Amino acid sequence: MLKTPMKLMTGLALSFALMGTTACAQSAPSDKQIADFLMNNPEALRDALDNMDAWEEKQLIVRVEPELYNNPNDATLGPKDAKVTIVEFFDYNCGYCKQSTQWIQETLAKYPNDVRVIFKELPLLDSRTGTSRNAAKAALAADRQGKYGPMHFALMAESNLSEERLKAHAIDAGLNIKQWEADMADDSIEDAIEEAYLLASQIPPLGGTPFFVIGGDYVAGANVAKLDELLDKAMGS
Repeated sequence: MLKTPMKLMTGLALSFALMGTTACAQSAPSDKQIADFLMNNPEALRDALDNMDAWEEKQLIVRVEPELYNNPNDATLGPKDAKVTIVEFFDYNCGYCKQSTQWIQETLAKYPNDVRVIFKELPLLDSRTGTSRNAAKAALAADRQGKYGPMHFALMAESNLSEERLKAHAIDAGLNIKQWEADMADDSIEDAIEEAYLLASQIPPLGGTPFFVIGGDYVAGANVAKLDELLDKAMGS
């Protein structure tokens, strides 16, 4: 990744700070001092630039927090006043999303009063599968009857997302099928999916699914170890 001049200047400043230079120094370090320090400590510049990248990416998350956390069209599980909110962008045909589903289920079961999950339906694979978007609509329609959880986890465990299988899961979830089918055809369901696409386009690190946001940090992919780390941090463990 190319560094902008501002990034480089910040990296140099942070690197030189590692030398122990204090704010009350009588004079600024010379170019030679900085060059010598970086020559002898190349990892300092790398670490400073990595930290700068991480800071900038977190600011991208901060900018879209209202859309991340306050969209009434999103399906959610867990209490609204939960201590920690997890946001997940996913596709029902995404293998890595399916792999991380168990972590979501276990987390909700372990922290029933402290964790809330916001689900962002992002059917990126629909052009290839032809079923991802319809599955997303089926789950959002189930949410209108208070059955998002059963439908979501059933679809995540399903390898065949045909219309017949979607309807079978809707029946298993105890949905009013006539209402469910009407809701699937509602334009506002499509709007909710498009809102997720628009939001995803504003988060450059989001290049695929699954993508999680926890406590202002993010995890791209089914990295359960990193998810646990961020959850523990957010919980104050």
